[in-house]
Parts: sequence; C-alpha cells; structure tokens
Amino acid sequence: MKASDLALLANLKDCDFVRYSVKDDTLSLTVVGDNEEGESIDHHDDEEDPDCCDGLNGHLFTLLFKGVKDLHAEGEECDNYKTIKVEEDGNHLLLLYEGTSFDGPDGKVSLSFSYDSFSVRDDGEIQGPDA
Repeated sequence: MKASDLALLANLKDCDFVRYSVKDDTLSLTVVGDNEEGESIDHHDDEEDPDCCDGLNGHLFTLLFKGVKDLHAEGEECDNYKTIKVEEDGNHLLLLYEGTSFDGPDGKVSLSFSYDSFSVRDDGEIQGPDA
C-alpha cells in the first residue's frame, strides 16, 4: 500500500463525494480532490506525497475497498453532497453526507462498512463538463 493511498483515506473529509457502487465484496468510492478557489495548483507526480489532496483542482480518484463486510448503506443518489462525517477506525469506515437533489427531495446518504484492503486509482483531472 502506497503512502499516498493512506493519505487520501486520511483526507477523505476534504474530498468531494461523487458516488459509490458495490459489486460482490468490492465497494468503489469515487471522490474529487479539489482546491478552494484562489489556492495555487501545484501538481506532484511523487507517489510518496503525504498530502494527496493538496494542490489538486478537480482531480478524480476511485477508492476500491476489497473484502467488504457489514455494509450498511442508506439514502438515495443526489446531485451534490456535503460531507457531514468521516470516521475511519482500523479497517472500518463510516461516511455521512448531506445530499442536494435538483429534481427531488434532498436527503442524507450514509455508508458504513468493514474491509480487508483498499487501493486508490487515480482517474485524472476533470477537464470540465461536456457541452
């Protein structure tokens, strides 16, 4: 496991939640590492960079959790999310988001699960919406 993977997990509260999906015993969690407006953007290719969310502007990551057990997922998919709570305790993760929907009621999304291992896939920078 790379130090940058651990750093992303530790800084998950600072990343924007996009979506999750589950297949068999693998949970995929897609997030965006994003700078606040006005911060400088400094890209690093160093895999040992301990602050992986620092210097990213619209950078997409997928966390792949394998050996998922005791999954409790509540809530409906929303258009945008605000992070309410992220708790990581050993190999257990609790995520709570407040969702905003453009065409329906707002709601909360929560995920709680244990996992055997995880890895991070760097999906690259988001270039902007397709017109």
